[in-house]
Amino acid sequence: MPTNKLWIEHTERAAWDSVEALRERLLKAESRLQALAAGIDRLPQLLDVLDEAKQKYAPDARAHDDVVAQLLARIEQLQGELDAAKTSAPAVVSFAAPLSRPRLDSEDLDEPSRSRGEDDDFDLSGFTQTMQRHVENSDAEPARDLERLLSLAELKLDDLTELEGAALREAALELAILSARIYAASRAHR
Repeated sequence: MPTNKLWIEHTERAAWDSVEALRERLLKAESRLQALAAGIDRLPQLLDVLDEAKQKYAPDARAHDDVVAQLLARIEQLQGELDAAKTSAPAVVSFAAPLSRPRLDSEDLDEPSRSRGEDDDFDLSGFTQTMQRHVENSDAEPARDLERLLSLAELKLDDLTELEGAALREAALELAILSARIYAASRAHR
């Protein structure tokens, strides 16, 4: 037997290190066993739930750990889809002027010989004259009750389907005046 003091110390230290490592492993195993023992009475229920989950969500899993792994992967996938659905696409707002469309009026179809500029001038001057006439002819105080103004506007709108030509233009003008009054009355209610 060797009697070298350094060799003996080295061997003794290696033995104690091995004993310490074994003690640590034993303590870890005991703590795991105690953690499992605390829920041992619920183990059959846990295995039943895992079997149900395997049938529904992971039919190709071989063992219970595969079931758990596939369930976790599915949860991550669904969470990603949910996050993607929550983040909506940014709204695109265009500050460009809208495309201009030519105004189409029933008179345009009846009188194609009149030019566009003349038609606009005539409509604007006719509109202005009709408004002045309405203002001059209205001797009563205009209604300021918002509900009454709204009901008048509804009645005028119902009558529009039966009108044509000048009567239709006159009714549209009255609706425009009613709209202005509704606007003024709604601002006063603030």
